[in-house]
Amino acid sequence: MKLPLTAGAILAMVVMAACSGSKSLSKKATKLDQGGLYAEAADMYLQSALRNPRNVDAKIGLKKTGQMLLNDKLSTFFKAFSVGGDKEAAVDAFLAAKDYQQRVQRAGVVLEIPDHYAADFKQVKGEYLLQVYTEGQDLLAKGEYAKAEEAFAKIGKLEPGYKDAGSLQDVAFLEPLYLSGKAALQAGQYRKAYADLGRVVERSSTYKDAMALRQQAVEKGRYPIAVLPFDQAGSKAQSPQAAAMQAYVISALTNLNDPFISVVDRDNIQKILDEQRLGMTGVVDESSAVSAGKLLGAHAVIMGTLTSFQEIPGSLRKSTKEGYESYEVKQLNAETGQYAMVTRFRPTNYTEFFKENKATVSFSFKVVSLETGQVLLSKVIDRDATDHAYYATYSGNARQLYPKWNGNVDTRGSARRELSALLSAPREVKSTADLGNELLRGTAAGVASSIAQQLAAQLP
Repeated sequence: MKLPLTAGAILAMVVMAACSGSKSLSKKATKLDQGGLYAEAADMYLQSALRNPRNVDAKIGLKKTGQMLLNDKLSTFFKAFSVGGDKEAAVDAFLAAKDYQQRVQRAGVVLEIPDHYAADFKQVKGEYLLQVYTEGQDLLAKGEYAKAEEAFAKIGKLEPGYKDAGSLQDVAFLEPLYLSGKAALQAGQYRKAYADLGRVVERSSTYKDAMALRQQAVEKGRYPIAVLPFDQAGSKAQSPQAAAMQAYVISALTNLNDPFISVVDRDNIQKILDEQRLGMTGVVDESSAVSAGKLLGAHAVIMGTLTSFQEIPGSLRKSTKEGYESYEVKQLNAETGQYAMVTRFRPTNYTEFFKENKATVSFSFKVVSLETGQVLLSKVIDRDATDHAYYATYSGNARQLYPKWNGNVDTRGSARRELSALLSAPREVKSTADLGNELLRGTAAGVASSIAQQLAAQLP
């Protein structure tokens, strides 16, 4: 019989495999080196040394071939530096050599870069940074902001803190957004102005007057909405559900992440309605809604009707199920003369219960513009919510209970787990009042979302 491997044994096997692979790579690298392919050999030696830091042969080979490859990279740098025309190529070449040196060092092998190369790099890097900095300034002056930002970003990557390159990079990013937002504000495109200026403020809250301009966009583009009392079909007085629906819609609109939508205070609405003798449910047509809305200083009104609302309690249904309860008895084995415990099953009954509560709603609403009298949005929302409890009870030992299948005891593990889940299932059902309240709240959220999307699409 095979014993299971321990974690230590598995780790040992992995280490052995890595060592074996490292030796194989090292042998291949040696052959490549002997054939004059030192660049390829250096790569294999590096892989071998990384796989097994104890592979001395790989490190020795890497020290030799790696230095030769590094010298080639330094030679490429020196040629670009000596010519002097392409400072970027010289900088890139030295950085590539430096990167290779660091990769090899991670394998435990130190390669040398002579000091004079580092001195030459310092010189050409300074010249290159000044060149890119000057180009970036020229691009900024020409209004080519994207290219300017790219130039200053290149400087920041090469030498963070170089002069004011970081600040100029910010300007290159922020200025086009600032100009776009300012132009949108002047053109009455308040949402675009808010979005562009918002990006400016996110990066730099003190950039010019971006903060103040963004606030101007909100103030000029703000769209006050009055939510008039909702009525309920077939009822002269406003029902508690219609009143709750109105409150939920007001709350959902207030909580929208839209700075341009403002909701007229409900107390002010009621005051105006009372003055106009419209009462709580007197706003029955668009003309009276427009009249009331204008007095409220709103740009649009929301009118709604709770077409139907039902809370439907379910009855508890129960059914008796046949099953089996296991028990053990001693039984004599005639061949061995020994007693052994044997499992037997006796018929029994358990009870299953099911109850479902439900709530349904149908709500129609429309948004009427007080500036044009146009119906901006008209929609009907139909929803329902349910909750149920399905469980079982047993008066005996539930751990010994088995279901019945095809007239016999069902010993399948899946069947036992299903029955066990029923026996431990929750027995409480959400009340119809809770379901109805959740349904009204969810419907109100849908109303607010629809209105926000419509206004965002129609308003500048």
